[in-house]
Amino acid sequence: MFRIPSLDDVFNAVPPHYDDGRVQQQVLLSREFSQLFPETIYGGRQVLWWCPRCATPWWQADHRLFVLRLSSEQAAYIGHQLHAPMRQDGIFHELPMRVCPDCLGAVCVIDTYPGRLSSQILWHALPDTTSTSLRSLPTNLGLVSKRDRGSSARDTLPQAFLFAMAEQTPRENALSLAQMGNAMLTWQTDLPGELDAVAWQLRWVERTLPPPRADECEPLGAAHLARLTHLVEPAPGMSWQGFLWQPPEMLSSALFTRHPLIVLHAALLPQAEQTSIFHLYSLWQRLLPRVFEAAQWEEPLA
Repeated sequence: MFRIPSLDDVFNAVPPHYDDGRVQQQVLLSREFSQLFPETIYGGRQVLWWCPRCATPWWQADHRLFVLRLSSEQAAYIGHQLHAPMRQDGIFHELPMRVCPDCLGAVCVIDTYPGRLSSQILWHALPDTTSTSLRSLPTNLGLVSKRDRGSSARDTLPQAFLFAMAEQTPRENALSLAQMGNAMLTWQTDLPGELDAVAWQLRWVERTLPPPRADECEPLGAAHLARLTHLVEPAPGMSWQGFLWQPPEMLSSALFTRHPLIVLHAALLPQAEQTSIFHLYSLWQRLLPRVFEAAQWEEPLA
């Protein structure tokens, strides 16, 4: 039976089909970040962010399409389309914060699988030189801006990295590790309504999850690598490499779940550079501080 979860929903106009998980997610996102967050045809969402570094708004139109350092007119136009709250003078009341790709030197997409205790982080370093991504956009909102970054700490990190973690629920017990990997790469992800929950999960991964053992892992198969290539297409001489990892079940209790956890590590590396799960685990541990930096996450309270 359909029921209204709280009185807040009465006064905030419960939309039709609110008992559907996707509709609920849309409502929660809109309330959390005060904008519509419309879905795109590729499964991502449009978001208008505020960069605390360069103090300008930027627009993420999808996982691969974004416009940086928006002018007041451009931001007002996009904000109007997304129903972001603005004053009469065209200034935004408040936008969600995320360090822009230009200041970070990379695109950091933080997603969750709806209804699951899980997350997916895609890190994609920007090239140092101007490329075909620096072109006029269909919305005629300007060019994607870049600047000369030279060498930096990110040079020791992979060009792209995907981390995913999910529970294997009872209805998925019959799935093999490889099948769970397929599911994790094809489940429809979404921007989370509770970013603090993702931050807590990643801190747990950083502090509690031990280095993997070889007998707990298996390499990604051709279907997995094809899906990763769809996310970030490798340049000549580069290829995706990665592993699926099922940590010991006793670690699940530390994350307050009775279900087994499945972890996926994948990096875009030179084809001649064969990697191991231990190397990818080390890369992810080095990359985690940059993820927290991008999302402007503070240290979670104990």
